[in-house]
Amino acid sequence: MARRVKVSLSNIIIEVVCLLIGLFFVLSSWWTYSEYKSVQDYSGRVMGHITKKHFQTAADGGGNYYLDYWFMSSAGSKISASSMIAKQQWDMLQVDDTLEIRFDPSNPHRNIPMAGGSPSLIWSLFMLAMGLVFMVFGVSRFLTSFKKQKS
Repeated sequence: MARRVKVSLSNIIIEVVCLLIGLFFVLSSWWTYSEYKSVQDYSGRVMGHITKKHFQTAADGGGNYYLDYWFMSSAGSKISASSMIAKQQWDMLQVDDTLEIRFDPSNPHRNIPMAGGSPSLIWSLFMLAMGLVFMVFGVSRFLTSFKKQKS
């Protein structure tokens, strides 16, 4: 007589949560990589001028650091923009400083300061690895519990 092991609800929840976390990381990795690739295609480079620095507080007590800046596009129009940057760059840069801006010549409103804020290929690969680890863990737990149930 085959002995059946009950699969506990907590194990199923852990497996599903691991799979969902893994899926989140994999999708985030894909989004970050596509942003990285699009920024690499920004062939326009120009000097921008910082007009304002500000900090936006988040609900968890943390926050994001922003720079407001302007630059002249290759068509001669003045483009004003705001971009989130890392705290280290935010601390170093001051209002009225100049910084290099990378932009898409076909749409200068798609731009990013070279001082930071651009998506990183390494970050994308890290998120992919984390996603795969969570997904493999969730699938292996599921397969292990399924094998126990069959025997």
